[in-house]
Amino acid sequence: MTFAEDMTADTGAGISGHPPLCCIRCRGELHDEAEPRCAGCGASYPVDDGIPRFVPRDNYAEGFGFQWNRHRLTQLDSHTGMPISRERLMTGSGWSGEELRGRTVLECGSGAGRFTEVLCETGALVTSFDISDAVHANAASNGSFPNLRLIQANVYDLPLPEESFDFVLCLGVIQHTPDVERTFTSLLRHLRPEGRFCVDVYAAMVAYPHLRQLIRPFTRRMPPARLYSFLERAVPRMLPLSMALSAVPGVGQGLARLVPVANHRHLGLRDRQTMLSWSVLDTFDWLSPRYEKPQSRRQIRRWTENLALREVSIRRRRGMYVIRGVK
Repeated sequence: MTFAEDMTADTGAGISGHPPLCCIRCRGELHDEAEPRCAGCGASYPVDDGIPRFVPRDNYAEGFGFQWNRHRLTQLDSHTGMPISRERLMTGSGWSGEELRGRTVLECGSGAGRFTEVLCETGALVTSFDISDAVHANAASNGSFPNLRLIQANVYDLPLPEESFDFVLCLGVIQHTPDVERTFTSLLRHLRPEGRFCVDVYAAMVAYPHLRQLIRPFTRRMPPARLYSFLERAVPRMLPLSMALSAVPGVGQGLARLVPVANHRHLGLRDRQTMLSWSVLDTFDWLSPRYEKPQSRRQIRRWTENLALREVSIRRRRGMYVIRGVK
């Protein structure tokens, strides 16, 4: 029997062992997650299809909600039959399933839940949030895990106590927030002393120049549905060229950046349709966000020093910096 099968559901949403939800106005504890209301100030919060919501429906992350509900299954390991998400999470973080089991984990910006699935399978007590309605895609895929609690919330104003999680994970998110340093700092406030974190961020343009950076000023202003429709037609035409360039020995990775399409040749995806689906999804993910703010290694090092974080590692992984350490 797996850990998830062995867990006993608590009253309301989620399971026992999760840090409690709290009011974002007065920080008082919310006792009923099924109908969140603060006994202190009287504030109440809506619940959409079982997910407490602490942000307005309309926010800057509309495009992310669109893409993840459109591609709910695309990047889940259980759908691809390949451990792509598991390997990215475990290799990047340096964590193991054994040390996550039974520990509290905060996942920031879950999207459709590709990493949520991996975390839940370890037996961790996972609180996962997203600012967009991608939380509903995550719920459709991972809602059967009794060790998962989902909320829709803003990283700058989380309905969660500070210093209450053993692990914090945030992959593929912080470069798309209004203030990247503030996002990093806000997340670390919720990590316990001696807790461990793993966060990644796009590398600064000087370290990872890409043609998409010239196109984004136009595409990020397009309605999500219109941009997606365009990419559905354009990506199948551009991807073969990108694939051919990426195959050039020694310089292929750099040449492929001349074609503004996501190329996952390195993942070894099993068939053309899967590769196209990943490419359309991630090309949209490049071109649609309102914010994209890559960071330099020097900036990241300054963040970690200001917070007096320990055992810090900043490693380059393709176009990302992966930051991990201990609070």
